Amino acid sequence: MFARNPESKNPQNFPADWIEGFSRLLNSTYKSDCTKNQRFFDVYGQIYSEELLVVISYLSEVDEAMTPVTLFLSCDKHQMDTEEKAKSTQKNFIDLAGLFFDEILKKDDEVVEFEPVWQEVAHNKETYHYKLTRENITLTLKANELLGDEFLDD
Repeated sequence: MFARNPESKNPQNFPADWIEGFSRLLNSTYKSDCTKNQRFFDVYGQIYSEELLVVISYLSEVDEAMTPVTLFLSCDKHQMDTEEKAKSTQKNFIDLAGLFFDEILKKDDEVVEFEPVWQEVAHNKETYHYKLTRENITLTLKANELLGDEFLDD
């Protein structure tokens, strides 16, 4: 389970067109870094009744085992309870992803320390939650698929 909130159950996938658009935006914005590092951005999202979650991984094109950089972004239920708030939160998630990856990619070959616990970040007068990890979400999703629903319920 990727959710921040332990009560978050039964997620729905984020709309595919938004996820694909966000992936295209990241891959075009950071095209020179992606080309230089032989990496690409992969975006995944889930909608729970308690929270909204977007996960962005910076993955290797050539080696699935190469350590990725993964950003989890989450907001609370009240930040998505109207269409206007949901759109604002989606825009803020795009902004925050840019801020985080600008900083990470600026460090280039430096070792970046990660503390993979949920933390708060303020942006545009809202408080969101994030964590940075080295988890390969694509591999985690494949493992979950192989293990089946019984595993996910535990």
